[in-house]
Amino acid sequence: MIERPEARSYQDSYREPGATAQAILPSTYLPNLVYIKHLLTAEEVLIEKHQNYVKQTYSNRCKILSANGIQVLSIPTIKLHNEKQPIGLVKINYEEDWQKQHWLAFQSAYGKSAFWFYYKDYFETFYLKKKYEYLFEFNMDLLKLVIKLLKVEKQVSSTDAFRPEYNNALDLRNYFDAKNRNKAELNEAEKLKKYLQVFTEKYPFQANLSILDLLMNQGPLSKNYLLND
Repeated sequence: MIERPEARSYQDSYREPGATAQAILPSTYLPNLVYIKHLLTAEEVLIEKHQNYVKQTYSNRCKILSANGIQVLSIPTIKLHNEKQPIGLVKINYEEDWQKQHWLAFQSAYGKSAFWFYYKDYFETFYLKKKYEYLFEFNMDLLKLVIKLLKVEKQVSSTDAFRPEYNNALDLRNYFDAKNRNKAELNEAEKLKKYLQVFTEKYPFQANLSILDLLMNQGPLSKNYLLND
């Protein structure tokens, strides 16, 4: 079976965000700001569809800022015992009403944000009106919505097969690790500028949350925030 790219892959190909011809990114649920910044600065983006799915990664989880601090939201998946499968074949588990739980969490966290009523209808379909069978398709359609809301034209497609290495491309498939955060991503996160968050009076600035946090608080300024250091 296909394993994840070796940890060295992002170290060998990584460079500071700038004019990147092609970037290879993992499938991620409502990605964080460093992820979106890399996406915006690449001319072409490929989302990896054929590497093996790994539990407890950003492929099925995101972080938002709630009244109780940082909240991690996870999409349950159908488990295959002792079997590995590509991320593109992972199915979402609807035994629990996670869609409603996530939507209520968003509503609680961002209902009083400056742009909740401006954006909420765009996201509502994903949680209250439609069910996706596959996690990859859910993530991809959400990502395309985010790109649309950021008002950028970006060529984003999925890989057609697994390749251990990519030449002349920024390979970030193993860069965003929810368990073992690498120093490069942490350094990028530390460089992010502060912006006004819903619970600023209660908590210090929380950097590199889901793109949802930035959109709800900065609205149309989100793209400029990510592209202007």
